[in-house]
Amino acid sequence: MEFRQIRYFLEVAETLNFSRAAERLGVAQPALSKQIRALEEELGGLLLHRTTTKVSLTEMGHYFQQEMRRILMQCDIAVTGAQQLSKGRSGTLRVGCDWRTVGLPIAAAARSLTMLNSRLSVEFVERPVYEHVAAVRERAIDVGFTAAMFLSTTDDVELRRICLLKMRVLLPKDHRLASRPRVRLQDLKRERWAALEPYSMPGYRVMLTSILQFRPKYGMTTTSLQGVIAHVIAGHGVGLLADWGNFSPQPGVVVVDSDCPPLEVFAVSAKESPSPLVPAYLNALAEALKKPKN
Repeated sequence: MEFRQIRYFLEVAETLNFSRAAERLGVAQPALSKQIRALEEELGGLLLHRTTTKVSLTEMGHYFQQEMRRILMQCDIAVTGAQQLSKGRSGTLRVGCDWRTVGLPIAAAARSLTMLNSRLSVEFVERPVYEHVAAVRERAIDVGFTAAMFLSTTDDVELRRICLLKMRVLLPKDHRLASRPRVRLQDLKRERWAALEPYSMPGYRVMLTSILQFRPKYGMTTTSLQGVIAHVIAGHGVGLLADWGNFSPQPGVVVVDSDCPPLEVFAVSAKESPSPLVPAYLNALAEALKKPKN
């Protein structure tokens, strides 16, 4: 059964006139009649009663007409939906998020996107930033965020730099360098560092050594930024903070700028067959990043 045979039949069923149907379809009447007969042979019965003066639908013809109209309507809906998806006008975008990225306007960009079109939706998927590249590769998310330190092989993903993060030092309020507006990391070489547990972020200690440009002496370890801050306040060591914009001042700790180069942050998406919503979302994110923070 061919789609054109169904289309030919529905036209004849509507007009009940082979000549008029052929004219509306832009085909020769003999070709039209031939395709209708081929369809009837495949179905094993007559769809149309034909006389020299009149064409009418058989019972089977009435049934086939109704069902085909319903099916073709669903096909039209499917085609329109697919076209909307391909143009980024509908569908769901899965965005990776993590406590480290709270300071980025990820949600604000999602709101801007969905306000433009109510047929769009954004789903947030919680994964640590160091897993976002893998999550994109696994198609678990459409867009993720990661820092340069977590990138290795990136041939199969698309990267878009979205911002630079200051690397700042966390010091106890009574530390000898706490009053300085900026410190050199080398001046902290003999300090003990409050750091994350190795299992809580794979490769963390290698990363920290790379940033500091010396092998740090570790003091107390923890599994979160809040834990690092608590240890700094308690005088167990100093800490390093990638300032995502989600840190609020706390009693007992001072945040000081450092001479560490800023950290590049990238939006990551699939290079092959990415979601068509990705460009629209990243554009909304770029606009949100331009707005001053309250």
